[in-house]
Amino acid sequence: MRRYVRSDGIALLTALIVLAITAALAYALTAETGLAIRRTAGSASQDQAREISAATEALAASLLREALEDPNASLHGAQRWARPYGPVEIIPGYVMQARLVDLQGRFNLNALVNLDGRPNELARRTLERLLRNLDLEPQWSPKIIDWLDADDQPLDGGAETSHYSALTPAYRPANRSITSTSELLAIDGFDLDRYRKLEPHVSALPRDAGLNLCNATGPLLDALSGERQWSDAEESLQRNRQAGCFPRIEVLRNSLGDPTEFDALRSALGIGERSRYFGLFGYVSSGRSGYTSYSLLRHEGPGTGQIRVLLRHTAP
Repeated sequence: MRRYVRSDGIALLTALIVLAITAALAYALTAETGLAIRRTAGSASQDQAREISAATEALAASLLREALEDPNASLHGAQRWARPYGPVEIIPGYVMQARLVDLQGRFNLNALVNLDGRPNELARRTLERLLRNLDLEPQWSPKIIDWLDADDQPLDGGAETSHYSALTPAYRPANRSITSTSELLAIDGFDLDRYRKLEPHVSALPRDAGLNLCNATGPLLDALSGERQWSDAEESLQRNRQAGCFPRIEVLRNSLGDPTEFDALRSALGIGERSRYFGLFGYVSSGRSGYTSYSLLRHEGPGTGQIRVLLRHTAP
């Protein structure tokens, strides 16, 4: 009798172990399946967001072609391209909002270094005034130039490889034109708070991309003229721009007084009233998920009517 009781106990224990293993496998399979479903749904949602962002690019291109059709007309913020779009439900469950930004209405950091590799002194002085207008230290100017220029000789107050190689971890300066303003954060000591102040007023474009006076920010306008008029008067500046381009080139020329000084500044920064480079910032929401997008657009010039997407990025 005892032999049967012992056998029954072993059989029961074996059955419980098998049941536990089966339950664990079933749970793991269910969890993995659920995770796979969520991954698939998330991937499909992000793919949909990318498609919507591409459609937004087509809309932006249409508005820019309309504004740039006349090669002699200025491009300014009172035109349709500059109006925020949305929020609007593009397809059921997906809401999109977007805005176009004239990147040539900002100070082009790459203009700090000429094609011959030497610092652009007028651009440097403009940046230093811009930094002061934003309550930032003008001493960042030589450090930014050293980050961009091709040589390895630090400017007075600057920093080159000898400095960065001594950091932990060690790294090297770019010593080339930058493609994103976020590279400023790689400059030793240039923190996120400084970057947030400066970023809305600077861009990272090819050196031949000029500055569109019609869309320049208030602190940048003051940096050009050497006067503090618009840095703290953004609403007044926008009111003046409701009717068209403001200020016009003649206004800046008159504010400088010396025509020679104006001509030099205009040549150094490519000051004009038209633009080719634009940033398209978008946000697509779907339920609890949201996706930001950024596209760099370039107008290919008069007579082409073509808007090319140079860069596209979508992220949760």
